[in-house]
Amino acid sequence: MEFLFIDTESCTGRDNDGSLCSFGYAICDENFNLIEQRDILFNPLPSRFAVGDVKHAKQTGITFAYTVEQFRSSPRFSEKYDEIKKLFENRIVVGFAMINDVKYINDACKKFSLPIINYKFLDVQFVYKLIYPEETAIGLKTLNEKYGNVYNAHRSDADALATATLFKTFLNESGFTLSSVMEKYGIYLGQNDDDGYFLNYADAIIKGKFGLKISKKVQSAIYSDFADSLPLSSNKTTVCFSHKIERKDADYLRTMINLLLNNKMGFTRERENCSVFIHENGEETKNLADGIKLMKLSDLEIKLGYTENMSFNDEAFLYDYFSKKISI
Repeated sequence: MEFLFIDTESCTGRDNDGSLCSFGYAICDENFNLIEQRDILFNPLPSRFAVGDVKHAKQTGITFAYTVEQFRSSPRFSEKYDEIKKLFENRIVVGFAMINDVKYINDACKKFSLPIINYKFLDVQFVYKLIYPEETAIGLKTLNEKYGNVYNAHRSDADALATATLFKTFLNESGFTLSSVMEKYGIYLGQNDDDGYFLNYADAIIKGKFGLKISKKVQSAIYSDFADSLPLSSNKTTVCFSHKIERKDADYLRTMINLLLNNKMGFTRERENCSVFIHENGEETKNLADGIKLMKLSDLEIKLGYTENMSFNDEAFLYDYFSKKISI
């Protein structure tokens, strides 16, 4: 088995303007020993650089390893597409905080009307956060400094090799092999293909094992997706929660909504479409339409029979959520 560690750079930081300007890679064997390393530069489509050049270095804090002139004298992505696509064949792709790499490459394919490159991938940052959930400083440069790994940052092939070195280092430190860490946390590879992409996810997070929890940011997105997936309410009693309540724990909200539906009540996120507005003590409840009743959250909990040991069993929903393709 071979691994293709990758990293990319964009001359604007945007993923919709053909700004991919470098693709670096490090091919490694099953023990993460280096086989081949290379940086491939492109002449990006945007007329100006907004990231990585000398002019914007102070503003962005990023300086690429190459000059603008070196990028401009390089071929377009389309000229290197076949060569790059071949690198992905029969290899597991690995990167660090891979969402931008996935987006930049997909955008380049779209801009030049080329087929999307299909591959499965593993995000090293994701694995690190599973093993060390208490740590907050988890950038590539920060972690390599922690482990004493020196490299040339913002040179794509160097970043790719630094990712491989980091991965090998912290797996050894924590006593894991790749297979054992995948098995312990139930890690699912991310996937990119013609239908879209999804990122890495893990059984351990969905099931709440080893003290792992879904982040507040992701919880909010999950709650929105869950709420939007519900059918429009035709019930006489339709409940809307205040914004303050909606910022509470997503598991709690989904439990409450499930109880509403089980009690033949409806739910809406639009206060103008509700018949009952749920709030907490001290909250502003002005600007509600005439006829909308007010109810305190504590009173709704009593009405629905809510207890703290209740939890909406949403594993099936979460697996669907994390594996749902994001359109390219």
